[in-house]
Amino acid sequence: MNDYDFYNSEPPEPRRSRLRVALYLAIIMLLIVGLSWSAISGIAWFWGRSQDETAVITRVPPTAVPAPPALDPANAINRIVFVNSTGQVETIAPDGSDRRQISEGDTLFQFPAWSPTGEYIAAVGGSAVYRLTDSAEPQQKELYASRRQSPFYLYWSPDGRYLSFLANHSPGISLNLVGVSGESESRLLQVGSPFYWDWTADSTQILMHSGFSGEDARLALYDIDSSRGGPNVAAPGFFQAPDISGNGRYWAYAEMDENGSSWLVAADSQTGATQRQCHAGLAALSWSPSADQLAFISTGDKGMNFAGPLRLMDAATGEVRLLSRDTVAAFFWSPDGRYLAAISSADGLRGDIAAMENGRRRAGKSARQELPTISLRLVIIDITTGEKQHLLTFQPTLTFITQFLPFFDQYALSHRLWSPDGRALVLPIQEDGNEVIKIISINGDPPRQLAEGDMPFWSQQ
Repeated sequence: MNDYDFYNSEPPEPRRSRLRVALYLAIIMLLIVGLSWSAISGIAWFWGRSQDETAVITRVPPTAVPAPPALDPANAINRIVFVNSTGQVETIAPDGSDRRQISEGDTLFQFPAWSPTGEYIAAVGGSAVYRLTDSAEPQQKELYASRRQSPFYLYWSPDGRYLSFLANHSPGISLNLVGVSGESESRLLQVGSPFYWDWTADSTQILMHSGFSGEDARLALYDIDSSRGGPNVAAPGFFQAPDISGNGRYWAYAEMDENGSSWLVAADSQTGATQRQCHAGLAALSWSPSADQLAFISTGDKGMNFAGPLRLMDAATGEVRLLSRDTVAAFFWSPDGRYLAAISSADGLRGDIAAMENGRRRAGKSARQELPTISLRLVIIDITTGEKQHLLTFQPTLTFITQFLPFFDQYALSHRLWSPDGRALVLPIQEDGNEVIKIISINGDPPRQLAEGDMPFWSQQ
């Protein structure tokens, strides 16, 4: 089915009290509007569409790149990085041992990101980008700094040679690139708003979605060596982050047709063939790391958020399978592609989930405020059997619900919640007025508190 009947074929959502939903929305709107943190003021990301004419793909990313190898226990790093209660970066082993602080000074850090090999950790600190080392004698090197164009999001290239990052840049935000060695100046690639992107596996190109609407919106392949972007791959539809499959063959995005309808697209960059599915509202999407299967969510109505049922599309056949009827707000593939971790509202209220979308405005925690009681459910889905397992009901931290979840599709490309072996996840949780980090095993063991802190992410190896 390639029309909105796709959504109508599912049972309707149960009716909820409009007053109750309105109250939830009002509480969180007031919370977010009252927050200010200049270091991340660039997170004014918006969805958009383009009226540009679709251009053919003129350069195909490599397709011979194999999927990531299985984890080698002998060479595994298997550590977690997080930001402690004083705003410093720490790392720790999953069993709670070998804890060390790897940043220094009075700078407050945010969203640390492991390099693909685990050799370095990058983090935004104040108005600068730092390269840190996870060692007994850690080293801290400044790679970029600007008070007027402060950075707020980092994404390593697959080969670990570059850091791509977003920064404030009047009249919008900028996409920049800096070498990890720090020997050369950073490069400005594009200016606009918003920016979402994925790297090709050989680290030479970026599939970039930028712009709000009209002529300024783009979905194009960008060569980092030539500093040039190609023609539009498509007129962008209602989505955020594009995604390239593990073998580089398939691209996923949303495309706007001449009637203003948005279509989810899985495009074969070798043959030009596409599988398309019309959707309502925003779509959020992510490829399996081990197969040509595209997981996606969309609201199923005209609302401008993406929380909705979770489905799986086969890139070769276009077959779509329903995985969960829950109102899923975010999902994350396990490293081996067997499981999807899905996060949804604990009581099914769409108002809770829709409110998370307001994280697209300025948000932060310069003044600590207590979150209203919002409960989220963590469920894992076995892709091979369809079996679902509820792991945890939790209250998220402020940063998680206002900054991470609204952009989970982009963060899923750069920051990992899953352990390298796919047996556990790490989450920041609000508990008894404190922000704590917990390990959630998929084998049914009780959640285990690791440390106090926020923004925890697992190493890729």
